Amino acid sequence: MQLLRTLMGTPDTTCDHLPAEMATPSGSACEECGSTYSLRVCATCGHVGCCDSQAGDARQHYRQTGHDVMVSMPAGSGFTWCYTDDRYV
Repeated sequence: MQLLRTLMGTPDTTCDHLPAEMATPSGSACEECGSTYSLRVCATCGHVGCCDSQAGDARQHYRQTGHDVMVSMPAGSGFTWCYTDDRYV
């Protein structure tokens, strides 16, 4: 778990919703709208969606699946967000 947090750029913060391993991104564009800007990858399954400032497809994925944690793309270079806790991790 500590290695996952380090890879996600969050070595000092904990979240009970972090998956044991980071999923591989499904591609390099939003699966729903095709955007290649401000992408988020689901840490659980690798679904790639756009941010809330666009169509919000990453958040919609969370609402449909319950997959709590997403990482900004490219993974490891930005931030990690938990939708359930509504905070950065």
